[in-house]
Amino acid sequence: MSAVRLTSLLIPAVLPVVALVELGLAFWSARRAPRFDDYAALVEPIDRLQRENELVVMAPRWAEPMLRRALGYEHMPLRDVGRADLEGHRTALEVSMLGERAPELAGWRELESHELGEFTVRRLENPAARVPVVDFVDALRRAEVRTEAGACAWSERAQLSSGGLGGHPTFPRQRFLCPGSPFFHAGVTVIADEEFVARRCIWAHPPARGELSIRYPKVKLGNVLVGHGGIYWMVERERAGAPVEIVVRVDGKRIGNYIHADGDGWSRFEIPLGDHAGKTSDVEFAVSSPDHEHRHFCFEARSL
Repeated sequence: MSAVRLTSLLIPAVLPVVALVELGLAFWSARRAPRFDDYAALVEPIDRLQRENELVVMAPRWAEPMLRRALGYEHMPLRDVGRADLEGHRTALEVSMLGERAPELAGWRELESHELGEFTVRRLENPAARVPVVDFVDALRRAEVRTEAGACAWSERAQLSSGGLGGHPTFPRQRFLCPGSPFFHAGVTVIADEEFVARRCIWAHPPARGELSIRYPKVKLGNVLVGHGGIYWMVERERAGAPVEIVVRVDGKRIGNYIHADGDGWSRFEIPLGDHAGKTSDVEFAVSSPDHEHRHFCFEARSL
């Protein structure tokens, strides 16, 4: 058989295979995640688009570390990355790839959209935003902290400590140091919730006896107090510890409480302020547990 004849027979058989290979390569290319360094192309557009204090959200979530590496703390501060929820954000920039969308932004209204290479950046508006009158995590330095054993002293240079893999969350340098164990303090840190999502909150390990009192003098209030509580999931998942309770007092009067049990995960509470709504008052969060062992408790709260 001549070479020409053989070629004429093979071409019809090979063409479908080539077409399938090309189709497969096209599909692979369309679904290929951007390379590590591709995120750098987002710096200039985000710098131009992002409004003051506007949240940046990555979809899918697993790609967030690469985006944070590219954008840096200026665009994605810990306060936003470790957010309690989205209630206080009016708008957000969603950076998406591979056609993914952020589930937590479902229901938000799209204001604008930009195609940036392998990424899509959308500005979305929260239809149910409620901006806090006061954020008690941000305001911790203003608080007065004490336990039954005595007053807790604020330090700017406390011993930085991290438990490492499976250990306690990081104890920051800036924190209130209470009598007794290094675990007895109040400071802003980050815990991992039941989905190992970062949650920025006030470390409030209950003392061996009595309450850990975090009191904020003369703060402006809204109509309601909302917050979340959780225990570092590496501890909470064992479901072996005692419950932790926060009693909330305004001007010395108890207005409500929140009880966290192992297994609850990062859970929300809401307490109406009643007659205290709109006033400037003293607000106290009193944390306790019938058994303080391994109660790596952390909470955040805001008045809306």
